[in-house]
Amino acid sequence: MEDKKRKLIRYFYHHMGDGKFLRILRSYADGEGYGTEYARFVFADYYEEWEEDYFGKEGIAYYIDRPAVEEDEEIILDYLTFYRYLREDCVSYLEDYPQDKSEVEEQLERIKERFNIQEP
Repeated sequence: MEDKKRKLIRYFYHHMGDGKFLRILRSYADGEGYGTEYARFVFADYYEEWEEDYFGKEGIAYYIDRPAVEEDEEIILDYLTFYRYLREDCVSYLEDYPQDKSEVEEQLERIKERFNIQEP
């Protein structure tokens, strides 16, 4: 299951395009959802407990819908897993855009603080 989640998160970034990567990082750091008609993410505080899509008090949910994928997908990650995947994706992004290193590092630090992520 983790492999499938990992592939879908990578697909999310691919779908959004490299031009939106820094915008997505800023949204994460601000604790705000972001996306397009077919691919988006929201944080747990987006939904109220009584709402159908409520998934708890912590975490992030990605939604990738048809026709971007064969069948609508929903991925929910805890903050530590989210951050671990994000760091990997930042490394990949910086291979192509090394000039963005300071902004990426700054946003990663903000994300880590906002979600109180304690790396092992």
